[in-house]
Amino acid sequence: MSFANHDTTDIAPTPGAPVVFRAPVRRLQPPQVADERESLEGWLDYYRAQVVLALDGLPADALRRRVPETGPSLTGIVKHLTDLERTWLVERWGERGGRTSHSFSHIDDSDEAFRVSDLDDPEALVGAYQEVCEKGRDALAGAESLDDAVRDDRRGHIELRWILLNLITETARRSGQAQALREVLLAAEEGRAP
Repeated sequence: MSFANHDTTDIAPTPGAPVVFRAPVRRLQPPQVADERESLEGWLDYYRAQVVLALDGLPADALRRRVPETGPSLTGIVKHLTDLERTWLVERWGERGGRTSHSFSHIDDSDEAFRVSDLDDPEALVGAYQEVCEKGRDALAGAESLDDAVRDDRRGHIELRWILLNLITETARRSGQAQALREVLLAAEEGRAP
């Protein structure tokens, strides 16, 4: 994987050329010896970085391609995780239980959070994901304890520990899915079986 450590915002991407993403600022390996909170935040950062790495170096059209046709795309996964981070860490936790402005509902449309169009810029989607992750880190910085809770309309009160475990679980699952999609897309580009 070619993971550039430079800002590419001033360079117009060539159609069909690989898109290179800015490396995440956070460490790529979770801590091996740490307290509970540092471990949870470290694992969340690790899986966040793995999601971004799965997209690195692929052409924009491959990043938007749904595999299979009814499945997710890599950029769709990033969009979904952006909404998840924004909903749980930035809005619910950061605003301490205030109503979210755009919570997605699996009852209304389970696929909505994953939809992207041909006009969606993969670099902008990844940038938005990294930005919301940083806002989530800022919101976490003010927490005194994993036992701190926030009001939730459906569940009553939710502890910060639950929020972090929920985000780790979903981000890890989507990271694995993104790595598998990457392998399928690379194989298709090289004309071989995945």
